[in-house]
Amino acid sequence: MNEQDEARLVRLEELVAHQQAAIEDLSRQLTESWRETDKLRRELARLNDRFQDIEDATGGPPANQPPPHW
Repeated sequence: MNEQDEARLVRLEELVAHQQAAIEDLSRQLTESWRETDKLRRELARLNDRFQDIEDATGGPPANQPPPHW
């Protein structure tokens, strides 16, 4: 193998190593985002349930009335 081919091979190996590191980093970020999204969805569902319970306990949402200063 001549020097030109060897230098090209080294550049390709470096490129593959950098791409592999980038892919692993993106995979970690995606996994963390999915965890956070799942956590937020559960929290939203819990808050919706609480809000619905409060509405049920008070007889439903307040009537659509103008503010008292009108």
